[in-house]
Amino acid sequence: MAFAQRFIFSPLHLLVPLASVLFLTACDSEVAVQSAPQAGSAELEAHSAEFERGVVQVTDGVYVAIGYALANTIMIEGTDGVIIVDTTESMAAARQVKAEFDKITDKPVKAIIYTHNHTDHIFGARVFAPNGDVPVYAHKSTWAHIERIMNVLRPVIGVRSYHMFGSYLESGGERVVNDGIGPALAHSIDGGTDIYGLIKPTHTFSDVMEVTIAGRHLQLIHSPGETDDQIVVWLPDERVLLPGDNVYKAFPNLYTIRGTRYRDVLKWARTLSEMRELGAEFLVPSHTRPVTGAEEIDDILGVYGDAIQYVHDQTVRGMNQGLDADELAETIQLPPHLASHPWLQPFYGTVPWSVRSVYDGYLGWFDGNSTTLFPTAKKQRALRLVALSGGAESVLAAAQESLEAGDPQWAAELADLLLQAEAGTSTPAKQLKAQALRKLASTTPNPNARNWYLTDALALEGKITIDVSGVNAQVTPEQAEFVKSFPIEGILNSMAVNLNPVASAGVDQSVVFEFPDQDKRFQIHVRNQVAVVHKLARGTERAVDGEIVVSVDASDWVDLVTGQKGFPLALANGTISVEGGLSDTGELLSFLQLFRAD
Repeated sequence: MAFAQRFIFSPLHLLVPLASVLFLTACDSEVAVQSAPQAGSAELEAHSAEFERGVVQVTDGVYVAIGYALANTIMIEGTDGVIIVDTTESMAAARQVKAEFDKITDKPVKAIIYTHNHTDHIFGARVFAPNGDVPVYAHKSTWAHIERIMNVLRPVIGVRSYHMFGSYLESGGERVVNDGIGPALAHSIDGGTDIYGLIKPTHTFSDVMEVTIAGRHLQLIHSPGETDDQIVVWLPDERVLLPGDNVYKAFPNLYTIRGTRYRDVLKWARTLSEMRELGAEFLVPSHTRPVTGAEEIDDILGVYGDAIQYVHDQTVRGMNQGLDADELAETIQLPPHLASHPWLQPFYGTVPWSVRSVYDGYLGWFDGNSTTLFPTAKKQRALRLVALSGGAESVLAAAQESLEAGDPQWAAELADLLLQAEAGTSTPAKQLKAQALRKLASTTPNPNARNWYLTDALALEGKITIDVSGVNAQVTPEQAEFVKSFPIEGILNSMAVNLNPVASAGVDQSVVFEFPDQDKRFQIHVRNQVAVVHKLARGTERAVDGEIVVSVDASDWVDLVTGQKGFPLALANGTISVEGGLSDTGELLSFLQLFRAD
């Protein structure tokens, strides 16, 4: 059944964290036009020194592995074992780290700590605990964040993440300089066979957890910042602070261009103030290099929090003056003492992107201009503007002139106009836009922007092909096994966002799914283009006479919907049984067809 490979599960794209920065000033009435960050490729190259591969001893018993993956892994050595904080984004990368740690000590792993839910901190865990039999500490909301990405947003977040981190570049003949907070994402786009080592947290908490592991006294403190579930690890006896992703040597990712929920930046600034009050003498971020010395750490945490609050406060000030997001992104810049600080350079986040995120977080997408309420469709707008400009040849000539005059941004926007008007078929416009993007990539200090520019350029040139929907990818056996680590209800809930509105128009049908191995029952009711998933109590009678009832073990169901097993054979050998008002299984298969992703 070909549809089974497209039902629910697109390729297992991974989540990762990040974003970018520039500078900012007060928002007064004059608007100074500000282009994308310029003159920074040399600075980005120099920033690669931040990720020189190796294990650094921070202080007695505290080590950090840098440069093996996007995120660092930290080892805390105790009397009879070690604690691992963050585990990289793949088992392959984690194995390299563990090999280095094993040269330091052969003590067993007593616990793993996830500072937050991002992929580059959690997927290598089984390297450090192959049987998954050690305590895993995290905030109580971490698993829910992981499930939301994996079950609801995985395809779009995956493609956008690979854009941002430059994962497509090598196949197109380009290279990743660095990813701003790490050397590069340490896994392949297709997922390979050596990535999925996630272990579900076993010990969770809300605010603060005091724990002693292997003789080391730790405080785990909920500290919202880059993520809502972020925690910091504090060793009070040694004055060692592990801030997770709340601080790293780059302007913070107040917004990530791969896409994210609103990050409450005011909470982030307050978190940094609370971290500062601890009086740390050693700072060990989960990205970039550690810092020693109370005075320097106090300065870093101080300016980091000030920069975040400044962006927030000046954006809100401008909003209250009636300025829209575009006007604010053009004018807000960091004051000189912050803009020049080495920990606030635009190697991950940018001020303009952050400003837009704060605006949207408070007011949403509407800019207050009534003509944007129901704008002209993009293609119609483009066609009319091209006509007003004298036709496609005139627009193309103007774009070429802009490119030659040193304005690649305007050249790319004019090329977009042609591509929108001609449904992306204009080869000259594609070529010109690719040239403009390459020029933009060569001058930006921001790796996320550089990677995105070059990825789009390669696609326009036909050097790479990106399946933005992910519906045609095959799910590997390793990926299917990884999916089985999630509760079956999350997998069923993903069906709602995969319902085809055309195919389900006028449909009123429900199916009950029983999973004997988990002793769980659910009803999925398709009601005219909406799918509602109900968890049924044990012993619940069928809600509708003649309703289809499907009985299958959860692990077998994952194999079926990911294409590891075929429906006809599963029905024939009893792996899946169907009861209800049916003469055959055709109605069930028709029901499942409603959830095809394409």
